[in-house]
Amino acid sequence: MDVELRHLRALLTVAEELNFTRAAQRLHLSQQALSGQIRQLEDRVGTRLVERDTRHVALTLAGVTLCEQARPLLAGAEQAVAAARAAGAQRTRLTIGHIAPQNRRRVAPAVRDFSDAHPEVELIIHFATAPDPLGGLRDGRADVAVLAGEFEHDGIELRPLFSEPRGIALAAEHPLAAQPEVSLADFLAEPLVEVLVRDPVWRDFWIAAKHRGGKPPRIATTVQWLDGMFEAIGAGLGVAATPASLVEELGSAAGVVFRPVPGLEPLDFWIARRADDNRPQVLQFLAAAEGAMRNPATHG
Repeated sequence: MDVELRHLRALLTVAEELNFTRAAQRLHLSQQALSGQIRQLEDRVGTRLVERDTRHVALTLAGVTLCEQARPLLAGAEQAVAAARAAGAQRTRLTIGHIAPQNRRRVAPAVRDFSDAHPEVELIIHFATAPDPLGGLRDGRADVAVLAGEFEHDGIELRPLFSEPRGIALAAEHPLAAQPEVSLADFLAEPLVEVLVRDPVWRDFWIAAKHRGGKPPRIATTVQWLDGMFEAIGAGLGVAATPASLVEELGSAAGVVFRPVPGLEPLDFWIARRADDNRPQVLQFLAAAEGAMRNPATHG
């Protein structure tokens, strides 16, 4: 059986996006080439891995199983290549992962302090997709990451930075928008616009599962991207828990407003690394982030 890393990378990307168009764009392939790689992988494994029609893409049980086994193998291979490149390069590289683009501005003071102290290190930015709460740490695409909320983090070291209150994002015409704040009970009664994620801890945090007494929320619609979430909210399809800064950044153009929700847990921000990654540049950046971003004046 001759399964290549490109086949596994294609399957994992399709699993993350559940959309062949976006997966092909991420891999810099045509859809035809991506479909061909998936077919080759299925032929070499000997079973169907992806179910696909004009409206729906889903992994089979065999596809899910292969993804679970392939992810650490691919991450290990990528880390090995990255380590080899770093060893042979004149400059050391450090990749910073973000789960939302606006976090880059918040990290700017830490980046500036680190760059001033370590000009020999080349900094690279990795913008993770919304379904990845670890910002690329798990699969080796990032060396350090600025994370937010609650999520599965086995093998990941988290260092706290700051917290931001969460509230409700809702259409400006929504009846609850006339109030200065929204009660937790009123928020829980509203249908949600949900961003599809794989991590159940991450999902429970955003749907406020701990306040629902085991009762599932009403899901009005699901989206793949934060932009799509705010467009759906602005159209009046549902609401979502979010910090005010995200509404100001992405929601105002869609007609979305923010209202505080007393009793809803705040959004905690973290600087993170893989717990076994003790390279000097990683530890030095974590220290720079703690020094720069724990000061409220740097992230207000």
